[in-house]
Amino acid sequence: MSSHRGAIIVLEGLDRVGKSTQATKLIDWFRKQGLLAELIRFPDRTTLTGQMISDYLGGKVKLNDHLVHLLFTANRWEKYDEMIEKVQSGINLIIDRYSYSGVAYTAAKGLDVDWCKAPEQGLPRPDCVLFLDYDFQKTNQYREKFGEEIYERTEFQRSVYEVYMKLRKPNWNTIESNEKSIEQVHENIIEIVQKNLKQIPEEISKLW
Repeated sequence: MSSHRGAIIVLEGLDRVGKSTQATKLIDWFRKQGLLAELIRFPDRTTLTGQMISDYLGGKVKLNDHLVHLLFTANRWEKYDEMIEKVQSGINLIIDRYSYSGVAYTAAKGLDVDWCKAPEQGLPRPDCVLFLDYDFQKTNQYREKFGEEIYERTEFQRSVYEVYMKLRKPNWNTIESNEKSIEQVHENIIEIVQKNLKQIPEEISKLW
């Protein structure tokens, strides 16, 4: 690693594509290398905003789409100081979902992408984005993986995917997830992460 700070590594993708599994495995890998690493999942449902988000996702309350987006954004801002402090102290942060999810899921409802991005501006920019891709054309098993939360519907996930494709940048690392085993995906991720760790800048950049 070219600097003394920790890296910010984000896993993105649709629901149920294996982000949480891969995030946990990545944490284990870092620790086996003798490197400090911690996992952050968004939304963080332990905070006040997180509890409101959890009730919304569980269908317990109905909220305006603009308000929902701002709640998700506030949930990330709640972690801002903690994230900066940890990274500057040399801890690598593995983040399961981040601002890109927030924009993709809200814009999939028809809200303006630029409006969705605005409140996220100033949050730490990831050093590495790992996008777990899912090809709807290659499998018909996606529907069977869903749970009961309001976003876990196949057609909505297709809309989210379309927004992701518009948000995706050339420096994103795309990994096909539906035709590979958990270990194969993990190996791909480790290869990418090892390369990225060699070129982490000293300063933490900001979105966007």
